Amino acid sequence: MKLMVQIGDEIIPLAQCFWIRTSPDGCVCSSSHGDTAITAADAHKDFTPRQRDRDRELKAGWTIRLVTRKQWDEQAAPCIKSTCEHRKQAAA
Repeated sequence: MKLMVQIGDEIIPLAQCFWIRTSPDGCVCSSSHGDTAITAADAHKDFTPRQRDRDRELKAGWTIRLVTRKQWDEQAAPCIKSTCEHRKQAAA
């Protein structure tokens, strides 16, 4: 069975998507393949195992989102590779 998801106007297999964990400043700090979790809450459990840490992150403005491969390439790849503007600003 192939699970399908809709991201924007696009319907694609969940296995072709990625879950990303984004800090309050917009930097993607974690990523996993879409088929590792069904919901954002499940993906967050994978990224951050302890409930109190998840609660703290959500309160601070961290987000968990499902993105397409194109979105991952544009938004997550620079952060994961440490070439994003977020890291440059933090280093300055």
